[in-house]
Amino acid sequence: MCCQLVQGRAGLLEQAVDFVNKMPVKADAVIWTTLLGACRVHKNVEIAELALQKLIQIEPRNPSNYVMLGNIYRAAKRWKDVARLKVAERDTGSRKLPGCSSVEVEDGVVEFYSFDERHSSSEEIYDALRGLMNVLLSDGYVPDFVELGQGI
Repeated sequence: MCCQLVQGRAGLLEQAVDFVNKMPVKADAVIWTTLLGACRVHKNVEIAELALQKLIQIEPRNPSNYVMLGNIYRAAKRWKDVARLKVAERDTGSRKLPGCSSVEVEDGVVEFYSFDERHSSSEEIYDALRGLMNVLLSDGYVPDFVELGQGI
C-alpha cells in the first residue's frame, strides 16, 4: 500500500491504479479508500468513480464511500452526478448516520446529533447558532458548503 499511497498523494493516480491492479494480493477497502481520498485531493473524478465501484464490491453498504465520491462531485459542481449517487446509495440500503457529539456539562454528559431537534432546548440552541453564524458572516467568514456534503 505504501507505493500506492505515495503515488496517489503525488497525483500519479493512473500509476497508482496500475500498481493496485498488478498487486499479487487482492486490494482491500483500505487501499481503494486511500485512492479515493487521493482523487479528492487531485480532483480526478474518473478514477474516483472506479475506486467507488471497487469499494461497492468489497463493502456495498458503507455510506462513507458514497459521501467521499459525493464530495468530489460537489467540488466539480456535477450536481446531476450527486443526485444519481444519492439514488444509488439509497438503493443499496446504505445510510449515513448523523454525526454525534458529547459535551460534559456540570455533573452530566449531553449528547447531540447533527440537525437534532429532540433536545428540550433545541430552539434556543439553534437561535444561538444562528446568532454566531451571523457574527461570523458579518466579520467576513465565507462558508464552504461543498465540504458539508450531504444535505446541501
